[in-house]
Amino acid sequence: NNLMLKNFSIIVTNTSRALAYIRILEQNNIFPKQIIYLDNFKKTEISKKIKKKIFSLKTRLKIFKTQDITKKVSIYILKSRIKNIVYSGYPGVILRDAKILKQKNFIHCHPGKLPKFRGSTTIYYSLLKEKKIFCSTLILSRNIDQGKILLTRKYSRPKNILTIDKKYDDFIRSKNLLYVLKNFEKLTPISQNANDIIPYYVIHPVLRSIAFKK
Repeated sequence: NNLMLKNFSIIVTNTSRALAYIRILEQNNIFPKQIIYLDNFKKTEISKKIKKKIFSLKTRLKIFKTQDITKKVSIYILKSRIKNIVYSGYPGVILRDAKILKQKNFIHCHPGKLPKFRGSTTIYYSLLKEKKIFCSTLILSRNIDQGKILLTRKYSRPKNILTIDKKYDDFIRSKNLLYVLKNFEKLTPISQNANDIIPYYVIHPVLRSIAFKK
């Protein structure tokens, strides 16, 4: 039996990635024990869909009016008996709370092969440098994309390259997450090699255009 499937929670935000996660879990009859919803007040089509979806699920729901892991959110997470948490935070929000990172496993899917491609928009840099696309699933640490790796998978390029940083990015992360949840007990977290690799930053529009053409 995979205990992970019976006892995990998920942090949900008003993002297409969080919506993709919820959808793939629902499609596979995998339901978190609890949903922690970080609502940033922004009214968008995504936020409407997220609210509709999570309120329809028969699972415990806790809502916080914030986009950060505040002290209040941290205290709530620490009090929970659930150890494994699927993390889908807002872009640019980095989880650095040492106490909860030590006591809980925050599972994050990153669109890049680690440790070579850390940081932001790495799916483009991977295409530019290696003409390949990878997704890594890791347990978060205090350092950017340097936690223990649970899974790394290679994916083929999308038929429509223009979907790569939205629909396709969400798709490969969702596929990785599904595999990890179904096979968590069989996976061995692997520490990354200590090195001086500098994380990538948000790609310049010109480089993004070059990646499309490549």
